[in-house]
Amino acid sequence: LVPLLTRTAISLAIVLAIVAVAYAIAKRRVVGGKSGGRTPRSGGGRRRSAQQPIEVVGRVGITRSNSVVAVRFGDRVVLVCSSEQGTPSVLAEMPAGEWDDLQTIREPIATNPAESAAGNIMNAPRPSFLEALRQATTRRA
Repeated sequence: LVPLLTRTAISLAIVLAIVAVAYAIAKRRVVGGKSGGRTPRSGGGRRRSAQQPIEVVGRVGITRSNSVVAVRFGDRVVLVCSSEQGTPSVLAEMPAGEWDDLQTIREPIATNPAESAAGNIMNAPRPSFLEALRQATTRRA
């Protein structure tokens, strides 16, 4: 019985040592780890500086399963199409300054009264669910 317990304790100690080593390696690879913050390399081995984070600056749903996402990588903005069925694909790439200029021109100036009336309808607050249900089920003569 004693040799069996000894063998089990030694096996358990070996397994725990392997888990501890794997944990230490994984912790070192995570960004912001205590031991230097080494990150796994991607993109051909180029390192990015901490001053240039990745930031999602825009997102538009095209269909139920497709969307276009604008991602800022330092001084570049990349438009990426993502869907549930396939891999993401890059649609366009532009300088971040050009993206910022386009963001300031978001709303066109309405020159004709019909366009401004249509804009007011589009900007009107949406009715609550109950109010929309009442409007949809009301009898009209």
